[in-house]
Amino acid sequence: MNTLDTFLTSAAEKWHDNDYLHQSGRTETFGSFFEKVNYLAAYLLNNNYGNKKIGIFSPNSIEWMITDIAVMNYVGVSVGLSKDWKYDDLVYALKKCDIECLFYSEVYAEFIERAKEIFNTVTFICIEKEFDKCISEGKACYSSMIPLPTKTDDEPAKIVLTSGSTSFPKAVLLSIRNIFSGWKALARRVQADENDICYLFLPLSHTYGSIYNFIYSLVFGYEIYLAESIKTMAQEMSTIKPTLFSGVPIVFTKFCEAADQNSIPLKYLLGGRIRYLFCGGANLTEELRKRYIKEGMYLMNAYALSETASAFSLDYPDDENISSVGTLFEELDAKVINADENGFGELAVKGDNIFLGYYNDEKATKAAFDSEGYFCTGDIGSIKDSHVYVKCRKDTMLVLPNGENVSSNALVKRVKMIDDSIRSVKLYIRDDSLTADIYSSSQLDWDKLIDELNTSLPKYERIIRYNIIDPSLLLK
Repeated sequence: MNTLDTFLTSAAEKWHDNDYLHQSGRTETFGSFFEKVNYLAAYLLNNNYGNKKIGIFSPNSIEWMITDIAVMNYVGVSVGLSKDWKYDDLVYALKKCDIECLFYSEVYAEFIERAKEIFNTVTFICIEKEFDKCISEGKACYSSMIPLPTKTDDEPAKIVLTSGSTSFPKAVLLSIRNIFSGWKALARRVQADENDICYLFLPLSHTYGSIYNFIYSLVFGYEIYLAESIKTMAQEMSTIKPTLFSGVPIVFTKFCEAADQNSIPLKYLLGGRIRYLFCGGANLTEELRKRYIKEGMYLMNAYALSETASAFSLDYPDDENISSVGTLFEELDAKVINADENGFGELAVKGDNIFLGYYNDEKATKAAFDSEGYFCTGDIGSIKDSHVYVKCRKDTMLVLPNGENVSSNALVKRVKMIDDSIRSVKLYIRDDSLTADIYSSSQLDWDKLIDELNTSLPKYERIIRYNIIDPSLLLK
């Protein structure tokens, strides 16, 4: 069985002529999307890319979406790369994930030309220049390949590269079963259908934007408009008038600020027809949630990880509890490890949402699970009356010899602000001293820069030792 194929085929049959995807004045119907997915799959299979890793390095686009579904459903493993990545990240992903074909946007042409010198066995396909040709060639051979072979639910289908805030990303391997583990829980919380319009802002390279905003549209039948630019979001939303929108706290904060500055009701700044708002990715304050509730919009909090295929907890839209990060998905088995007197410990979970493992990293995969087979999230939280609460990351607090606690995440952000060349920062305690490994290739007066940083920090948070390390060593 292939759940993706079931929903893809059903969507094409039920809503064949309905408008589906919109970008820059261009529209694909459910029917035309289905056809192009099949034609691209036929092209890739005809060129011997079956069971291969196919990368996508592009801003959000319709081509991104066609490629993602074609690869997952029929061809191999889809690997989405962040649109914000630099050359070193590209090199890392190509090596780490064994990518053999990469669809890329011409905005990254400079990176690609450099990569071609190293990866002479990888096929690079420019979306703007060659994608239509791939579709045409696939269409020409499609009839002789019907029916296309579909993947099973438990085969590897997608690699999501984690954000890698303090190191290069891990490659999270997901199956189709993982990807569709959350749709029933979502359907309990929202009643989305073909009359809804989703304004898609979140990156397709991340699990929530890819799965909950995009892939689940094949379940519910709603239209999707791709955001053109963060600078024009308000203008676009006022024109599109979406009913579904997902964002991160900073986006919802910016909307509040814009509404106040321009004396515009917040609801109308979002188009005036919003039915469901979803927020995740960072802590959402109660004050911000109250502001949206006051203006007639319930801001639904979501919590999950890439390793859980973005399935863990999500608010019910009429829930009066605004201090949690949502209600635990009913299909999941979750627990709290080593809970303290207040019920807080490490959150752990079992279920169809749990990833297949970190690609090419057996050691990290083994370390991510406890002896009972629960995935350990690394987040400190609690579960009370099915509501999930998250306090912090397990590894973010460094305990100094004097008993003081230092938030490594917060301090890493401060160090990164020193210079744009800093690719990564690792903090740890060595010989009772707070030490930083700073990955940068710049030749700067680091003594002076660290001293300046320390003057703005409490004494116990000051960096006593530091090492400047070439970023290329992160690849090792």
